[in-house]
Amino acid sequence: MKRIALLGLVCFALYGCSDDSGDKVTNEFLVGKWECKLDSYNSKMKDGKFTDYAGEGLDIIIKEEFKIENNKLYCLRESKMDGSTSGNDSNDWKENHIFDTHTGETIEETKNNLTEKSIKSLIKKSHDTYIVREEYITIRNEQYNSGDNIENFRTKVEAICTRIK
Repeated sequence: MKRIALLGLVCFALYGCSDDSGDKVTNEFLVGKWECKLDSYNSKMKDGKFTDYAGEGLDIIIKEEFKIENNKLYCLRESKMDGSTSGNDSNDWKENHIFDTHTGETIEETKNNLTEKSIKSLIKKSHDTYIVREEYITIRNEQYNSGDNIENFRTKVEAICTRIK
């Protein structure tokens, strides 16, 4: 589950965000080259409360470039995890839909014995820095008597992206 959340954040960071106003990420803001550093944090429930987040010590760097074509945002990305590189070897620009998924709203879904919440957001920090943040919360519903050994946990993934000059 943690890896799925991390993968979602990596995809999110790779898809980017945008900015055309002073404090908001828009398509125009994203145009250009960026380097993003990913960090992941986890928290488990203890005595009915979540503990403070603890870092996982990830070493993931994502380089991405954005362009606008026909009023659509496109992204080209490459990522490095623990020294090995992966990315778009063929210079394949992908249409980016980050604004559809990273709205800052809480999405809650209950299935069988689990309630899962996710919050995905884009935050503009300055004219050359933005943050992609995803938080996932999984809570086991006690009314279901399940043999599953599922723990309550929170995962937060942040990508701090800085414009490459």
